[in-house]
Amino acid sequence: MKYIAFVLVLSLFAGCGSSGDPVFDGFTPSGGAAVIFDPAVCDIAFVGSSAVAGIALDFTDFGDSCDVIEETSLCGNKASSTRVLAFVLGGEVGADSTEPLGPGKYAFMTEPPSGTFKTVTAQAVQADAECEPLSDDTNLDMSGGSVQITDVTQNTVSGSTSINFENGKVFEYTFELPICDVTLGLCSRFLALHGFPGGCGFQAADLALRLV
Repeated sequence: MKYIAFVLVLSLFAGCGSSGDPVFDGFTPSGGAAVIFDPAVCDIAFVGSSAVAGIALDFTDFGDSCDVIEETSLCGNKASSTRVLAFVLGGEVGADSTEPLGPGKYAFMTEPPSGTFKTVTAQAVQADAECEPLSDDTNLDMSGGSVQITDVTQNTVSGSTSINFENGKVFEYTFELPICDVTLGLCSRFLALHGFPGGCGFQAADLALRLV
């Protein structure tokens, strides 16, 4: 197990759907899990104080997704694996509270929000035995598209993905993921300006929520 960065990109220009070849020659997950983040007020770089809620959607070729999440706190990956990890976020800039995320469309965007927002970012990685990407073509950031959440229950999160990645690859998949019962703080895990508690080991600039 080795820590790797999953950098969040929050933006406001929605992609219009997926087009291209399936990512990783038609990757079909054989495992996965969802993590529900309690709503929190976070100090987001370039935006300011915002009420945010989130769900992490982990699509894997291994069956112990929840164990990996518990071990790495979503800061790392499993050796010799294929994984698509998506972060669905919603909230309101300047607000002091927001509701937990529910059904709806969460689209990739390209400008900082000024009010309420729903967005998603994702990364696709194929890792070697040292948990490093096999090549530049196997470490891909989301470039467009969306995730549709259709249902959130006490046990599962259901929906579908239509995610474009930076090399023209796409990930289209209908899912029903079991919820991983792990407690992670949304601000400290993904939106922190000065680093992750627990030791992700990255520069502060990489840990900030990037707005591009």
